[in-house]
Amino acid sequence: MDLYELLRVRRTASETELRRAYQRLARALHPDLNPGDPEAAERFRSVSRAFEVLSDSERRAAYDRGERTPDPATPLPEGGFEGFDFSAEVRVESVGFREIFDGVLRPSGDRPEAGPLRGEDLEQATRLTFEESLAGTQRRVHLVRQEHCPLCQGAGEVAFGPVPCPRCQGSGQVRGSRGHMIFSRRCAECGATGNLQRKPCERCRGEGRLMASEWLEVKIPPGVGDKSRVRVPGCGNAGRRGGPPGDFVLAVEVEPHPLFRREGEDLHCAVPVGITEAALGAHIEVPTPDGPVTIELPAGTQNGQRFRLRKRGVPKLGDKGRGDLFVEARIFVPTVRDDRSRELLLEFARLNPHDPRKSGPAPGGAGR
Repeated sequence: MDLYELLRVRRTASETELRRAYQRLARALHPDLNPGDPEAAERFRSVSRAFEVLSDSERRAAYDRGERTPDPATPLPEGGFEGFDFSAEVRVESVGFREIFDGVLRPSGDRPEAGPLRGEDLEQATRLTFEESLAGTQRRVHLVRQEHCPLCQGAGEVAFGPVPCPRCQGSGQVRGSRGHMIFSRRCAECGATGNLQRKPCERCRGEGRLMASEWLEVKIPPGVGDKSRVRVPGCGNAGRRGGPPGDFVLAVEVEPHPLFRREGEDLHCAVPVGITEAALGAHIEVPTPDGPVTIELPAGTQNGQRFRLRKRGVPKLGDKGRGDLFVEARIFVPTVRDDRSRELLLEFARLNPHDPRKSGPAPGGAGR
C-alpha cells in the first residue's frame, strides 16, 4: 500500500505533518493499547515502517522516485579480476555487469558508519483560559514515544559468536561470475573478516528503539502567551546510535478575554465613564486581573484618556516582575428624555461657551 496513504497524509506533507499523523495512528494502533488484536499490531508495524521511510529525507526522495530504498552514491567495489575459468567445480555467484561496475556490491563494512543522531521532537497542542495563562497551570499529556530498546540498549544489534560467516564460509572473500569471468570481492556480510560477531536485535528488528506510552505532567509558567511553545527537554523520541533524545513541545493557545487585551506584558481595557464624572472628577472602580481597584479621575477627563496602573499587567516570564494595566476612559453621553434635563444642558452651554471644533481636539494623556 502507498506509504502516504498508510499515514493518511498528502504527498506534499511536511515533516511536522508526518510526525503528527504517525503519533495519532500510533496512539490508536499501539499493541499495548490493543492486546490480542493481531490486525492492529500488523497495521502498527506498517505505519511504523511508513514513517521510518518518509521521515528520512533521502529514503523519502528515493521512494518518491519509485525506488524501494535510496541508492547511495559510493565508490567502485574493491575486487580483483582473476582471468577466465572453465572449471565446472568452481562455486561462484552469478552477477551482472551493473553489479560489477556501479558499486552495488561494495561491502557495508567499508561504508563509514553514520554518527549518533538526535531523536525527533514530539509536539502536542493545548488550550488555556486567559486566567490560566496569567497564573500558570499544569497539563497532563499522553505521550507515545520511541525509547531505547532494553535488549540492545539502543544499538540495534547484539553481540554473539564469533561464528564463521555463512556467505563466505570464513574466507572473507566471495566470488562473482559473468560468463567465464570470475571476480573476487570482499564479503559484505562480515566486512571481509570471515566471522560474524554481531547480529540485528530481534526485539527491535535493528531499529534500536521501541514504542512506549506514558503520561507527562507539563508545568506551564505564569505569563505564557498565545502561540507560545513550552519545551520539555529530553522527553521526545530516543536518539539513534547513542544520540541524545529529542524534546517534547507543548504548543499553547490562549482564549481571548472579554475585557482585557494583551500587548506584550501590558494589558489594556476600556471603562465607561459618566459625563458628570468626567467633567467634575470622581473615584471609579476599574477591573484588574487581581480584582477591582478604585482610581481617581481628574476633573475634565477626556474621552480616550488613558490611566496607567503599574504592575497590574501580565507576569513576565522568568519571575521578572509584571507589566502594566492601561485603563482607557470611554465617556458615556446619556440620552435626554425630558424638558428639565434639556433646559439644564442649555443653561450649562450658555454659562460655558466652547466650540471644540474651533479650539482643536482636546488633548489626551497617558495618565497615572
